[in-house]
Amino acid sequence: MPAAPAAQPWSKPAPAWRACLLGLLLLLGLLYLGLRGLGAFLITGDPLERGDAVVVLGGGGEHRVEEAVRLVQERYGLWLIVTEPGEVVPGEGPGSQVFRRVAILAGISPDVILITEKTAANTYQEAEAVLHTMEKHQLKSVIVVTDPFHTQRTRMIFRSVFAGSGMTVRVHPVPNHWYRSTTWFFHLEGWNQTFREYVKMAGFLLGITKTLE
Repeated sequence: MPAAPAAQPWSKPAPAWRACLLGLLLLLGLLYLGLRGLGAFLITGDPLERGDAVVVLGGGGEHRVEEAVRLVQERYGLWLIVTEPGEVVPGEGPGSQVFRRVAILAGISPDVILITEKTAANTYQEAEAVLHTMEKHQLKSVIVVTDPFHTQRTRMIFRSVFAGSGMTVRVHPVPNHWYRSTTWFFHLEGWNQTFREYVKMAGFLLGITKTLE
């Protein structure tokens, strides 16, 4: 009579908490990748090439103009164009004049600083004002400096406004900025700026930019 098969050792099922933990880690991993992707999409930049001018967009902090000044000093542009956002800094005056003073103190000659003529309430109007200034001074290429989270929408808008002009537009994010694709969601301001950018980008793509900005 054949021998009975040997009994298999009994294995205790894995505790339910382990499955829950693995599920939670997977969920957190997917959430991290999703948030990182949202931030990464907003950040873009073009290879730096020497051109006619460097533009510093209004708003934001002095880090924008400081980076624009660096590019001019390194001969990436012969002119520094400052947009007029219409904002008044208490005790200092219009935002464009504040940026102008910062640039001069950093060593830029006042003779190469151009301030756009019209007040621009949003990025689209800034692009129109920059185009007008460049046409007036017969400039053909420009590097636009702005915050990292603002670069994708800036590129879309400027290339739309400059289409058919024959001018070259490059967008350059401020380096060493607090907004990074890997950490923006740890900051309340990161959530604020990311939400605002996607809403405004949707407005631009739907043709209602001026309403949403």
